[in-house]
Amino acid sequence: MMRLFTLAAVGAAAILTATPAAAASDAQAYAACVAKARPRQAAQLLQAQTAAAASDPYRELAHNDYCFSRVFTGAYQPQDAAISVGALRGYLAEKALLADPRAAALPALPLQQKQYTRPWFAATGRHAAVDEMAACMADTDPAAILGLIRTTPGSWDENSWMGSMPASLTKCLSAGVRLDASREALRAALADALYQRVHNPALSLPQAAETAH
Repeated sequence: MMRLFTLAAVGAAAILTATPAAAASDAQAYAACVAKARPRQAAQLLQAQTAAAASDPYRELAHNDYCFSRVFTGAYQPQDAAISVGALRGYLAEKALLADPRAAALPALPLQQKQYTRPWFAATGRHAAVDEMAACMADTDPAAILGLIRTTPGSWDENSWMGSMPASLTKCLSAGVRLDASREALRAALADALYQRVHNPALSLPQAAETAH
């Protein structure tokens, strides 16, 4: 079975490994296909806040024979191209964000010293520290995330973003946590967090209010 995406918090630096650009491109195309073919399930997956709520829409989206046949060439079995719930959420979030002008209008909020906790963490399948880092960055540097998802996977622009690694990402890592991530998985986590901020702005307001005091 081909596992395309992994992201784990392992224990204060980021280590990024590259998945072949072709694999990431296929995954993006697959996500675009299922988002169009099953828009209700795509919205349900992105809005899920528990693993149970994510289960049914994920299963319908991750095993769509129509989109597999359109995206992947040659003989295949759906189980041969596994995509995690976190990765699929990320690709769907990227597609939605690039079509939503609200994302570019988000202000950067001051960095908080307290934990960045969100109810949707339970639905991503990621380590909580990864989602906490992504939620922190979505609040404090949304423009950097948009800059990343506007790049093509495997492109020079993406390589440049990953090579420079925004300071906001490092600042958002919890003490003692190191990310061991593929580039695609990092994109997915950040896109998911930014999507959640766009669609649930009230979650960031208490953080901003606390900073003002």
